[in-house]
Amino acid sequence: MNKNLTLALSLAALLASPLVAQRRRRGPAGGARWAPDGQHVIAGNRWHDPVSWKVVEPAAAKAQPRDTTMRRFRQALERATGAKVGSLTRRATRSTLPRAPEAYVGWRMTADHSTSVAPVGDDLWAWDGKGEPRKIASGFTNVRHFELCPDGRAVSYIRDNNLFVTRIGDGQTKQLTKDGDTDTFNGELDWVYQEEVYGRGHFNAAWWSPSSEHLAYLRIDEKGVDTFTIVDFIPNRLALERIKYPKSGSTNPRATLHVADLDGQVRAIDLSKYKPDDEILIVRVGWTPNGSEVVFMVQNREQTWLDLDFANPETGAMRTVIHEGASDGWVSRLPMPRWLGDGSFVWESERTGYRHFYRYDTQGKLLATISKGKWAAGPVIRVDDEHGWIAFYGDEEGYAIGQHAYVASLDGKSLVQVTKGRGTHTVSFNTDGSMLLDRFSSLANPGEQWLRRRDGSNVRKVSARPAPRGAVETTWKQIKARDGETLDVTYVLPRNFDPDKKYPVWISTYSGPNSPSIRDSWRRVRQQQWYVQLQVNVRSASGRGMALTKKCYRQFGVQELRDIEDAIDWLCNDHKWADATRVGITGSSFGGFMTAFAMTHSKKFKCGIAGSGVYAWELYDTIYTERYMAKPQNNPSGYKASSCIAAAANLTGQLLILHGGKDDNVHMQNAMQFVYALERAGKQNFSLMIYPTARHGIRGAHTRALRQRFMRENL
Repeated sequence: MNKNLTLALSLAALLASPLVAQRRRRGPAGGARWAPDGQHVIAGNRWHDPVSWKVVEPAAAKAQPRDTTMRRFRQALERATGAKVGSLTRRATRSTLPRAPEAYVGWRMTADHSTSVAPVGDDLWAWDGKGEPRKIASGFTNVRHFELCPDGRAVSYIRDNNLFVTRIGDGQTKQLTKDGDTDTFNGELDWVYQEEVYGRGHFNAAWWSPSSEHLAYLRIDEKGVDTFTIVDFIPNRLALERIKYPKSGSTNPRATLHVADLDGQVRAIDLSKYKPDDEILIVRVGWTPNGSEVVFMVQNREQTWLDLDFANPETGAMRTVIHEGASDGWVSRLPMPRWLGDGSFVWESERTGYRHFYRYDTQGKLLATISKGKWAAGPVIRVDDEHGWIAFYGDEEGYAIGQHAYVASLDGKSLVQVTKGRGTHTVSFNTDGSMLLDRFSSLANPGEQWLRRRDGSNVRKVSARPAPRGAVETTWKQIKARDGETLDVTYVLPRNFDPDKKYPVWISTYSGPNSPSIRDSWRRVRQQQWYVQLQVNVRSASGRGMALTKKCYRQFGVQELRDIEDAIDWLCNDHKWADATRVGITGSSFGGFMTAFAMTHSKKFKCGIAGSGVYAWELYDTIYTERYMAKPQNNPSGYKASSCIAAAANLTGQLLILHGGKDDNVHMQNAMQFVYALERAGKQNFSLMIYPTARHGIRGAHTRALRQRFMRENL
């Protein structure tokens, strides 16, 4: 699920899973950039010395080797086959359904350009960049997840439902698995693992070792997992899609980890240390830099702990290196280790309530605490192992809506914030890491770019962007909730604002865990003529660290609604132009849930538009829901407290419910059960619009017009 910021952005938010929340941070576009030599700065199409800013002669541009190799490979294939080959670029099928055919798997090339491979028709061809290409093997029509190992010795792929390896040298094909069927996935993911663990649209579940000696892969067993049928009502003869979809509390798919070698020998990784009651999830898989060990992460079903495990690919024996646990929340799926030259690695953890960086050796010994404090460190920008530093993004204590860049020593002895000025910063370093270009903007600043040194000192201001003509001001405030917690709030006043008039208030929300609606970056705001636009980062969505994110644990909606109510009270009590009797709310996905929850658990809302919402958490999938809510069997009171369906009789205000008829993520069943509960409760203050062919994304002229008309009539 993604943030729902404005009416326009809500349409984009509908495309994202309610249950994968990511923090999107963007700096201003344009400006200077580092030249290809990594030493000079290109600004205004001229090369500059970064210190003196003198214009210098640009170095000759080099041809892009990948593009050149692909063109030559295509030409060689056309000579060999005597037919036009066309583009070798991979053409993916955008589908959230497992085992969807790939339009064209495309070519692959080793990093040193020594080997290129591509299926052409039914045949696999390989080329060393010098002579003519060789036909290696046949049987490559309709393969999926086609990958070349790092040194070019073999390719792996899925054919039908099984995993294969074909060696490039002699063309021998080894079938690694033979049990693939409707319920068994080998080397690829099922729906819930794809949606909630490895990322929407990412179904590959096989990973070559850096040495190319081994291929690790997941086997997923879906026997006993409930099948959900999605109906397309448009054809005269209904079209049915049947997907294994585990709803919270029901049977979960079981994953095991296996390793194969180039001779086709397969070994299972020993997971016997985990008890059957753990119902483990395997949430990341990778390798040590030399390929000597498989590196993977295991969590229990309710995700209250996470293990970082290493395993021997020859024997299957494994050991746990780091264990992360939580007693009053969940453990997030953490990034893979970032390896250093001495064999140690950088690890991210939220164990203090805030995400920070740590350095460990491969035996699990803590070597250094790289960052710390009551602020959250974020994505890594660069690791300079040779000079002993790491650069990463992060917040500031008390200021989480922006993004700064930090540089820390890998021994934990120094930490410097290298960016300055309120806003969302995006940086890029020169080749030796001594300087960085810093682009940033804020809600009040359309954008600047500075050249700085790695110690944070300024070299020069490169550019500044003036506010566009007619730019609309977004006001940001920090307010106090009823319990004293700080909340970030923004509002936008209507066009031709008159402080002596009363205006309705419209809130666009998402409010899912760790998914803020407010970011301190410049954006074009669509100013409305007749209402105030209000945003609030509820504490669990604020991005201020696990210490606050976990406030939604085991009861979705309860604390979030209190924070939304407190933002409304602040706006309407402190500003006479805000009309407390005309407050509306909208959201999609998790925001659709929050909209319906607010209108069934509060009397502050005159109307609302709920899109694609989960209206009872028993109806959503296991991995997302149980991370935050635990299993329904273990938390019945929390599920009841978080249910819109159970509270249908309490609906106040006018509610418009929108849903996609083919939504394979948040099923239309949610809307139907909610409407049924409203009907049985005798409620007349709701309406329903089903978009028959839409999935988890509703967009287009019809829904825009419907929303606008609803707001005019009810707000």
